[in-house]
Amino acid sequence: MDEPLAIVFASRLPVDLRDCGGANVEDELVALVARARAEAEGVDLDPREFVAYVADRVTFDKLGCPVLRSLRAGDLWIAFGCVAGATSAIDAFEARYAPEITGALRRSFDLGLAQDAELRVRERLFLVGEHESQRLASYSGRGDLRTWLRATAVRMAIDVMRARREVPVAPDSLGEIGDLADPMLASLKQRYRDEFRIAFGEAASALTDRERTLLRYRFLDDLSIDEIGALYRVHRATVARWIATIREGLFEATRARLMSAFKISDTEADSVLRLIDSQLDISIETIMR
Repeated sequence: MDEPLAIVFASRLPVDLRDCGGANVEDELVALVARARAEAEGVDLDPREFVAYVADRVTFDKLGCPVLRSLRAGDLWIAFGCVAGATSAIDAFEARYAPEITGALRRSFDLGLAQDAELRVRERLFLVGEHESQRLASYSGRGDLRTWLRATAVRMAIDVMRARREVPVAPDSLGEIGDLADPMLASLKQRYRDEFRIAFGEAASALTDRERTLLRYRFLDDLSIDEIGALYRVHRATVARWIATIREGLFEATRARLMSAFKISDTEADSVLRLIDSQLDISIETIMR
């Protein structure tokens, strides 16, 4: 008989979180897999490997229960399949999501830069570096994958532009880089400065105690992921995923709050993504203090 999904899921969690959720976790995991299959029809993957993948990226509510019902099941299913190298998932990704990368870049940057950035985005999404995993593996399912990909593409384009101009990468220079690259971004910073603070503050207030502790260790205490891993008795790659998941969650929540407050065009939307990304780590450090 196949092992219950909840047992597979719990086996990938830190020891102190394995009893969370009780009997409802199995039902929620079954429902998650069912939604994923329905939303990603034609992409056939192993559900037990999928829930293990979810467990490595899941966040927890204030009661210590895993947040599963709000996950973008189909998006996460396809992302998992791509990371696992499943042809059907990669085909689905190309059909559904690749145009988002191309569109975001060509709306905001010149053709040469857009093409260069798109190539690098694809490499970063799918190829494993010497000390890094595929970027796509950091997608946690907490927001729309299309939006996540647009943001990733725009960040990469800014990195490419920074490298071309040989601008020093210092935390306090990130905002200046964006201003030099795009006058619209400078305008948006001025226009949405207070709204960003409010939106980020609301997003940060929703963090759990565990998430706040992890961010404090990383951004305030300046612990390495190896040192944090030793504290939690988990591999450094697990800590890296936790931090990436929390950061992405803050990004998505801040973006959602900003976007719900304003009627803006697609071009402005991509510039808002750049605004959020350029300020996010600085804002995390500030709120942790």
